[in-house]
Amino acid sequence: MLRALLLTFFSGILGTVLGGSLSILFQVRLNRSLSALLAFSAGMMFSMICFDLLPEALENGGMLITVTGCATGVLLLLLLDGHFHHHHAQTTEKENLHHHEPHSDPNQKLIRLGFLMIGSVALHNFPEGLAIGSSSMVAPPTGILMAVLLTLHNLPEGMGMIAPLLSGGMNKGHALLLVALSGIPTVAGGILGAWLGAFSAAGIAGILSLAAGCMLYVTWYEILPQVQLMDSGKKSLLFQLFGFLLGFILIQGMH
Repeated sequence: MLRALLLTFFSGILGTVLGGSLSILFQVRLNRSLSALLAFSAGMMFSMICFDLLPEALENGGMLITVTGCATGVLLLLLLDGHFHHHHAQTTEKENLHHHEPHSDPNQKLIRLGFLMIGSVALHNFPEGLAIGSSSMVAPPTGILMAVLLTLHNLPEGMGMIAPLLSGGMNKGHALLLVALSGIPTVAGGILGAWLGAFSAAGIAGILSLAAGCMLYVTWYEILPQVQLMDSGKKSLLFQLFGFLLGFILIQGMH
């Protein structure tokens, strides 16, 4: 349990705070460097899903539990994303209606955008913590590797969350604190995942396949589109391949 707590704190809170701090220090986004880092982590995540999480779940619980758990993980984040985007669309529409009001404050709009982004990241962080916590109980090296990869994923998220807050005039310390708070659901998910991972073989299979589904969604729907936006060249594909193969080598070395 302590291992899961430390890993999720490192990944969820320190990862986003580090990203926010880098944004403050450099005041610039190094898109190509970030895209290469994210492409590499996406490749490694695919390796973990294909060669570690799903085979482990299959061995412990069979095909039905593994497929059901993976599909549930994808649908869970799909529903969370749909709820957030619906709320975001409603908020944007209301802001557009009042766009020409004389008392409309652009800084307040930026700060509201920052809060919306923080809320979205916080929602996604819970199942990520679940994945780290459950994996750390079943296979500690896998949990550690997953925490490192999700920390890399959280770096640009921290940069993205803090940018509108700072542009809206918020104090740097307050902005960093809010970014840090978005990582708390990661810790909560890690504790729950570690607790559930201590149960029967079928329970372990369910949690691992759920974690695989969550990671699959994060990789396909969040990381890879972000990589394409930052750098649409073929270089990112090479980093994905390198991450995938290195992930395979590391996973085989851990077993």
